[in-house]
Amino acid sequence: MVFYMQVSVVVPVWNAVDYVREAVGSALAQPETDEVILVEDGSPDNSLEVCSQLASEYPKVRLLRHWDGKNHGASASRNLGMANATADYIAFLDADDWYLPGRFAEAKRAFMADTECDGVYEAVGIHFEDERGRERWLASPMAELRVTSLKRTVPPDELFRVLSMGGSGHVHLDGLVLKRPVLDRRLMMNEALRSGEDTDFVLRVAAVSRLRPGRLTEPVAVRRVHEGNRISAPQSAARLYRSKTKTRMAVYRWCRDNGLEEQRHLALARVLWECAEKEPWGIKQKPRLSEAATTAARLASLAWKYPDVVLDGTYRHKVLRAIRGAARSARSVIKAR
Repeated sequence: MVFYMQVSVVVPVWNAVDYVREAVGSALAQPETDEVILVEDGSPDNSLEVCSQLASEYPKVRLLRHWDGKNHGASASRNLGMANATADYIAFLDADDWYLPGRFAEAKRAFMADTECDGVYEAVGIHFEDERGRERWLASPMAELRVTSLKRTVPPDELFRVLSMGGSGHVHLDGLVLKRPVLDRRLMMNEALRSGEDTDFVLRVAAVSRLRPGRLTEPVAVRRVHEGNRISAPQSAARLYRSKTKTRMAVYRWCRDNGLEEQRHLALARVLWECAEKEPWGIKQKPRLSEAATTAARLASLAWKYPDVVLDGTYRHKVLRAIRGAARSARSVIKAR
């Protein structure tokens, strides 16, 4: 049986004048690419002119802009691209990255083998563009990462749990291909997030779709690391925690609002674990507390930033248990005196 796979490649473009031509060329080199949708996001550099040239040179390249010509962020740009895609499959490529030859070969086989498969994720490699980019990367929490992928094969119905709990790797958008009908399930990207939006998107797709692994060790695309990368920009532990918590709370709220109880529980469990272990509560400026009291205070502080979490019985139960633990610890100290 002949299996035709036509892909719309969505490329958000911002300040990528030096890279976008290579990205487009790598996408057009794939026989499955039906169109490349460039979404120019109000770049202050000359990206718009280069994108216009590419759209004039190649019939398969389409150029889109936001209605006001201003910067709206990667989520809004990808949403605009996805909303205008016409092929049966949608893939993603950052404007400073590129696809490797045979990008869609394994994904095509996976879709052929499983008609119920909604998407395929594969490994993405890394290339250091300059020394400053390498230094920033090596100083970031991702210093040891050279291939973005999952560390093991995960059944589709286990993927959300595995990604939520962490420690088993990540899915990079450059390595993801989705059937276009999947995006009819309220799965466009969260435009309120300016960081972690790709993590939020992948988790939501995994919550309601059947995503299968392709190549997990051999990259199908390459992430370019340079001085301008946002993801490796230096940031404090407190800022990193706040950013990740905002993303995880967005996943939790989406699952809650869509009646996905199992996924809601898993998403909240990760939020609470991170909060109890890592929340930078300003403890240095506070009186010395027991470990149990610190945990209780950290969990309670989550409600100051996200008040709606108090409505969740799981959260209230967790906080009450922590408070009881702190009380027992305090009584033990008093008796010991």
